[in-house]
Parts: sequence; C-alpha cells; structure tokens
Amino acid sequence: MKCLIIVNESPWQTALSLSALRFGRACDSAGLQIAAVFFREDGVYNALAGTVADAGTPQLSAAWRELAARSGARLLLCSASSQRRLPAGSDLAGFQQTGLADMLELMQLSDRVISF
Repeated sequence: MKCLIIVNESPWQTALSLSALRFGRACDSAGLQIAAVFFREDGVYNALAGTVADAGTPQLSAAWRELAARSGARLLLCSASSQRRLPAGSDLAGFQQTGLADMLELMQLSDRVISF
C-alpha cells in the first residue's frame, strides 16, 4: 500500500506535525510505502533546522530527513508556500520544492492520502 502524507501545520502551532512524523514512522515500520511527505501552508516550517516545539519534541527537520532516508520517501515543499513563508537562503537540505500539480499526481498514484 502506498501512502501520501500531507503536513499543513508548523512544528510549534499544534502537535499535528509530530503526529504526522509518528504516523510516517509507523507506516515505515509496518512495511507500507510512503510515496512522499508534502508540506504545504505553515507545514513548510518543518523544513527549517533548529525549530523545536518544546523540550519533548524532536528536532523535526532532522527527524523528517531521517524518516526519508530510512523509508525512501521524498520530502516535498509547496513552492508557493515556501516562497511566502521561508526566509531566502534557508537551508532546506533533504527537502525539495515542487508545485501543487505534483501533489495532485501523487494523490492519484497513492492508495491512501493522510492529511495533518
């Protein structure tokens, strides 16, 4: 089964980013294929290094890159959201910018689409 995970929230607004990460880890542990993790709206803040929600939360950009390395998932940033929200010259290593058309294509190719 192929899953697409969509993250809409920043790491510090709610616990949804951490829940999405935990879900991705569970998918990987269960042997499910993660087609991609698509970050849109405030979710693009997950790509910034050094952003921590609280003392019990892992450094999410590094945790997402670790999940991608382990599972083979692509980490995709909505280009429009990135341009509006992220500072120019941000280190986005491991994440690639793409458009909503790519997200729609991934949605069609995935068995499940889960949005956080």
